[in-house]
Amino acid sequence: MEWKESNAYSTLESIVSHYIARYFSDLTQQEVEFMSDVATQDLVNYLAVKFDFIGDPDYSYKSLALASKLAEENPLEFDSLVNEWAEIWVLKWRQRVKLVMSDDPENTKAVQRLEEKVGPILDVLGDEATEFKKFAIGSLIRTGEVCFTNLMAEMVVKEIFFKIASSQRGDEAVNFIKSNPVFVINEVVKRVKELGQFRGNLVVVRINPAFFQDARGEAVEWW
Repeated sequence: MEWKESNAYSTLESIVSHYIARYFSDLTQQEVEFMSDVATQDLVNYLAVKFDFIGDPDYSYKSLALASKLAEENPLEFDSLVNEWAEIWVLKWRQRVKLVMSDDPENTKAVQRLEEKVGPILDVLGDEATEFKKFAIGSLIRTGEVCFTNLMAEMVVKEIFFKIASSQRGDEAVNFIKSNPVFVINEVVKRVKELGQFRGNLVVVRINPAFFQDARGEAVEWW
């Protein structure tokens, strides 16, 4: 993610951190930085979907350029746009994100099994898998799921690939996905609809107890 190393991203992240601070009090600096990084990536995706260029290869750069242009040329419109997004993002953070002190062994094993089966498929598909993820990002945001969009989209696609790979060998699964992109798209739409109807936690943020008082370390998992 070279775009995350850009000055434009750092500037947008700094702006987003102020919006985060409006809604969450008593955060440590590390928590502000963690949440702002997640939120800024989500805002980049949100802008790409809202202005309909999520399908572009360089959509992240375009989102950053758009944010910079709006902030400079029409700050009131920019503030209104970001504030509207931030209200939804905060609502979804509180609804979807669960803070825990330790791992759930069963959940960890399930994630490991998924990664072992899906990893090789992702390596072979490359850009094709990325296109499915971008479609999932767009579907999530249009459904109102604007928080942790990269993680959620990635896991939606992985779950679908896992389902396919569970009934076929690795090479057969890859060939099926390549030959049936519409099937994958339909499965993404179906899964995103299910997530939108679910009212519980979807993302687990594990807090490192060793840093609980001063600087809390976070690790993120799919629920």
